[in-house]
Amino acid sequence: MNSKKFTLIITTILFIFVSTNALIWNLSTKHILTRENQNIVSGDLARMGYLYKFAHFRKNDTNLTKVHFEASNYKMSPIDMITIGDSFSQGVMGGPNRYYQDFIATKLNLNILNILNYKQHSKIETLAILANSGFFKKIGVKYVLVEITQRGSVKELTGNINYKADESIPNIEKFYKFGNNDTNNEYMQLPKTSFINNGNFKYLLFNILYHFSDHAIFSKVYMTSMIEDFFSVGPDNKLLFYNNDLKSIRKNNQSNLSQINKNLNKLQKILKKQNIKLIYMPVVTKYDLYSKFIKDNPYPKDLSFEIYNKLKKDYIFIDTKKILLKKLDKHKQDIFYVDDTHWTYKASDAISDEI
Repeated sequence: MNSKKFTLIITTILFIFVSTNALIWNLSTKHILTRENQNIVSGDLARMGYLYKFAHFRKNDTNLTKVHFEASNYKMSPIDMITIGDSFSQGVMGGPNRYYQDFIATKLNLNILNILNYKQHSKIETLAILANSGFFKKIGVKYVLVEITQRGSVKELTGNINYKADESIPNIEKFYKFGNNDTNNEYMQLPKTSFINNGNFKYLLFNILYHFSDHAIFSKVYMTSMIEDFFSVGPDNKLLFYNNDLKSIRKNNQSNLSQINKNLNKLQKILKKQNIKLIYMPVVTKYDLYSKFIKDNPYPKDLSFEIYNKLKKDYIFIDTKKILLKKLDKHKQDIFYVDDTHWTYKASDAISDEI
């Protein structure tokens, strides 16, 4: 093979490679792997599964009369309720009225402060520290709400917990940097991505393999058929859910959930001494909520909420599964976003009514 022919072959291959990447990027993957406008978001399932056809683009905005505080805009005013949780508490789902805390604040006229874990401590230990330090008493807290996903509850709320852990109030205030006005968008940021990336290959591969497997063999996202259509965006009668919704089912057993209940009862005893009521709000997984509507469902049932409801609790328990199933019966669309592991403002509205 002469050098001219070899050069032509290499040039042709490079042209096809670059142009194919550019085409897939501009038509699909660019819109789910990047965010040109931080105020316009789409869901994590669309990104992980490279399922552009399911992308539900929505704008972050708020029209509620009262909103909660984050550490960045909190200046030590009296607080009625503290919330601590995962991405649901950080409003990562995006869209209109993305914080469930704002619905609670508006409907009950409460001052609400959302916090993250203190240093490397767990959520329960963080709350024990803030109670033991006198910080809750200082700002007048009446309620503490712990939010965690159903699939993450065992990992987050079991293990060794030091209920006597303490810290000085100045150190707590220094850690949280209250009122520094820095907006914490770590949950909302997406990494910068070149138009030539392995996501373009995954887009092609996954969208072929989904015809043969619910999770495209390699994907973290399941796509199944339902007996009814519950979403306003995407192909009819399809459900996307996260593979960890299924993986967590084995851990959500009687022993582990009883331990969570025991830990929360211990925390309530500490809070009770300061006249603070604990609220526990495990967020039902998208799979569990819609599981009874999956056509010929081949996957196991998650019994978390059935187990929780039989346990003796000293705290307030919010059964998000029961509340949202009622909502599904009345409103068929978008209790969760079709392209996301997170619920919509409709769910936050319904949950806040119960609280």
